[in-house]
Amino acid sequence: MSLRRILPWSGLLLCLVSVCAAAADTARGLLWEVRSDRATVYLVGTIHVGNASLYPLPPAIEDAYRAASVLALEADVTNQESLAAAASSVYRPPDSLERHVPPALFRDLVDVLRTYGLPMEVAKAMKPPMLSMALTMFEVSRIGMDARLGIDLHLAQRARQDGKPIVELESVAMQMEMLERMSPEAQVAMLEATVAGIRSGSLPRDMAALVEAWKRGDADAVDAIAMADLRKMPPAAAESLQKNLYDDRNLGMTEKIVAMLNRAGVALVAVGAGHMTGPTGLVAALQSRGFTVRQH
Repeated sequence: MSLRRILPWSGLLLCLVSVCAAAADTARGLLWEVRSDRATVYLVGTIHVGNASLYPLPPAIEDAYRAASVLALEADVTNQESLAAAASSVYRPPDSLERHVPPALFRDLVDVLRTYGLPMEVAKAMKPPMLSMALTMFEVSRIGMDARLGIDLHLAQRARQDGKPIVELESVAMQMEMLERMSPEAQVAMLEATVAGIRSGSLPRDMAALVEAWKRGDADAVDAIAMADLRKMPPAAAESLQKNLYDDRNLGMTEKIVAMLNRAGVALVAVGAGHMTGPTGLVAALQSRGFTVRQH
């Protein structure tokens, strides 16, 4: 399964890159600096789950946080009101998951759920994207990772404590709506990839590779690892997931970052690392708009 899909649902959502952290004194992390005539925006490719060894963050990221007068996130998961949007990710009885996935996938799900002790009735109430996220979080917790130690949540909590303004580039509600717009085939493909990754045991191997790439600040390696799952999917499903989970959202986030660069000041933009990398990522998009982007 693609670790890129772990969102703080945000990324409550999927999607995304999750990287187990190395000790901060050796980690470089993913950090870029974008400058205009009036402003500086720091881009941090975040990890939505982590462990205690991730903190303190690498010095360059700590410096960027201190310099910024505002923190921008995909979605502020410390805002409890926004989490009500997750209600759209469940079926209303008598509808259930079993009506929307192939029989073979449902049988595999029964086996996977048994290992977690998650009641089948609970899983049957979830739509495929939400169940994919839930299974991912169960699996990463088995290897010692915790969404409560994700960088996004860490920065949001610090900003609230420090009285630093938080702005959302999206919102949990927007992310839920995006999932609803995805084709049924893409939603099923997403769940199939998650179940296959758990059953094959590839998650720990993918996680380890992403850890090392993140430590090195190797954006190309992060992107290659994160995109591996899409290359294995049927073309139509992969195209739908790429467009909905990344390309369209990156366009919207780029416009908001450009607006920050047209105002005086310093901002820290912290979003899932999967949104930073690749030909349609935020770094490439800002470069194509004529901004100078430098990786730290």
